[in-house]
Parts: sequence; structure tokens; C-alpha cells
Amino acid sequence: MEEKKYELRIPRGITTGIVFEAASLFELEVDQEGASIDDAFDMATGLPIKDYVPQIVLRGDSQEKLLAAREYIYKKHEEWIENLEKWREMRREQIRRKIRHQ
Repeated sequence: MEEKKYELRIPRGITTGIVFEAASLFELEVDQEGASIDDAFDMATGLPIKDYVPQIVLRGDSQEKLLAAREYIYKKHEEWIENLEKWREMRREQIRRKIRHQ
């Protein structure tokens, strides 16, 4: 009997580091959605016609693990967003110190 696989699509705006951290923590597989060639490339020239980023998909054998991973990812992403301005200010200050020492 084949195991049933469940999947969770992650919004494109979520930092990939958080997604991989959750996948490791909850023992999930990380994949990406199948991209249709029509969505990303002009068939005549083979050149990209728009910025296409495939969506990350987490797969696992338990819905409970996926739901727990989703909660973890959203919580971490929210914390990351809240602390982003603090990190930017800290980085600006590091750059200012480097410039002053030269």
C-alpha cells in the first residue's frame, strides 16, 4: 500500500531559509511547483517573457506535520518582518563605522 502524500504550497514572499528550517524540523520534503514552459518563456525565441518564480511546495505524509510547519513558518516570517527595520539600522551603523575608520 502506498503512503498518502500531502503538500503545502508556500507563498512566494516567505524567506527560503525559514522554509528549509521548517522542512528540517518537521522532516518534510522541499520541492517546487512544476513550471509550465508557456508561463516563463517565449516559445519562438526561448527568452524569458516575465519574471517567473516557481512556488515552494512542502510534502509530507501527515497533515498534522504540514499544519505545524505552516504555523511555524508564518510565525517565523512575522518575527522576521518585525525585526527587519532593526536589522537594517544595525547594518547601516556597521557601514558607517567602516567608512569612518578608513
